[in-house]
Amino acid sequence: MNDESQFSFCSPSSLIQVISHQLNRKMRLLLLLSSALVAVSGSLPHIFMVVVDDWGWADVGYHGAKMASGDSLTPTIDGFVKEGIELNRHYVHMFCTPTRASFQSGRLPIHVVTTLCNPCDENGAIPRNMTGIAAQMKKAGYATHQVGKWDAGMTTPHHTPKGRGYDSSLNYYGHANWMWTESEWLGSENHKGEFPAESIKDFWDTDKPAYHLNGTGYEEYIFRDRMLDILHNHNQSVPLFLQYDSKVAHYPLQAPAEYQNKFTNINQINRRLYYGMVNFLDDQLKNITDTMKELNMWDNTLMVVASDNGGYTQSENGPCNTTTGTGGSDSSDIGHAAACFNGQAGASNWPLRGGKHNVFEGGIRVNAFVSGGYVPEAKRGTKEEGMIHITDWYTTFCSIAGVPAVDPWAASSGLPGIDGFDMWPMLSGVNETSPRTTILVNKNLLVHNNWKYIAPNLTLSENARGGPVYPNATTATDPISSHKMTCPSEGCLFNLDTDLYETTNVAAQNPTIVKMMQTIMDNERKTIWSAPHGKDPNCTKAAYAMYGGFYGPWEEV
Repeated sequence: MNDESQFSFCSPSSLIQVISHQLNRKMRLLLLLSSALVAVSGSLPHIFMVVVDDWGWADVGYHGAKMASGDSLTPTIDGFVKEGIELNRHYVHMFCTPTRASFQSGRLPIHVVTTLCNPCDENGAIPRNMTGIAAQMKKAGYATHQVGKWDAGMTTPHHTPKGRGYDSSLNYYGHANWMWTESEWLGSENHKGEFPAESIKDFWDTDKPAYHLNGTGYEEYIFRDRMLDILHNHNQSVPLFLQYDSKVAHYPLQAPAEYQNKFTNINQINRRLYYGMVNFLDDQLKNITDTMKELNMWDNTLMVVASDNGGYTQSENGPCNTTTGTGGSDSSDIGHAAACFNGQAGASNWPLRGGKHNVFEGGIRVNAFVSGGYVPEAKRGTKEEGMIHITDWYTTFCSIAGVPAVDPWAASSGLPGIDGFDMWPMLSGVNETSPRTTILVNKNLLVHNNWKYIAPNLTLSENARGGPVYPNATTATDPISSHKMTCPSEGCLFNLDTDLYETTNVAAQNPTIVKMMQTIMDNERKTIWSAPHGKDPNCTKAAYAMYGGFYGPWEEV
């Protein structure tokens, strides 16, 4: 049946639907044609992807965070949002490795990894035979560079950023390192007064340890200098894919003294340091994007910013160290004003419930936005409510670059396929809705449209929201992490449209919805893929025997 004959049998309401369908189809075809023409003309946009670490929902100016003066904590970031698109429903995993592996691989965490992985992980977080996003971008002619936290494996050279398709990287492999010595962070301490002893150095430059940069200054300044070097030496006729994985604001909390001194009005020291780090990030992004503007790159840049999970809301477990003064050397973590390495406190996800490590919105719904000159003018200054998962950027970037988001290498190896959806039609205004409706976050947590379902009989931590000022004077004795709840036999069901703060479990009142969610969950569970993630002792041996006390790949080298 041709289009005209369809109209002759339509009621007025059906006619409107058919016309709408035809227009949407034609607009999609125009979008695809436009993408193809862009690819042919060589005018692909530069892409600047920024992943922030442990960034609390409330810890940004456009969500209310302020300086003592009343000015925004993050004026630069607020400007990006005003000139771009705020992504109000951007989901990630509840902690680091799965989120980062999800973006790099284009898979939901349930199809790549749902646990934290040590740098010495025997299988390297992401399976070797999954094609990374940088390798896809290189097919379209992009220059590809990664700077900052990797946290996605280093078992073999193929698991490193270079092996995944980045032309260069300046990275650390673990969850965190110390910001002057680049020693591996071995986890939070409890009630410890002195700095921990130094450990293996976690600092890598593309294909070798970063000996030449280790101990030369605050790590984020070193990252800044590398990014500026990349920009100034970039061939402007080639599209750039720059991935910046900031250390801000993961533990241990460390910031230059001048940034700490901006927040002496904040008595709670973890929060003072946390604010200093986030304010530093704001300046860091200004520095990089100002350079892009100076080099006439910004007008053709798509910038995407998102946190890897919500902010941490656990116990302080002792005071921060404030005894070392400000005269420390660039090669020592001691002597740079305060540092916090006990517990994990400082962030706020108000008014969302919970935080990092847990299933509430404060752990998995994060600050995110797009900006840059590539954003269509009609979409600038808007807020997008459509559901997005960080894995969707893989497919979206492939679409923009004109590269199919497929992975035959993984398919031939029996590995899960790519899960991402192309979000550019929604973000560019061609479509009004997100193609994503469902996320199985882990085997016990499902988000589907406006509903969120948690499996029965689970005890959930961080069942609290804190308050407009958090952490505060009561955090030491009553942190959010101390509040727990257990889902009843029918599970927990929240309507995120009417109860974003997850205050009321409505499972008992909605048995039909519960049954639907359980059916979807059961079906999605059948697709879960996993691999062993033990720690290989040969990794540590290689750090000393092969790399002089630095982490690096230890197999196939």
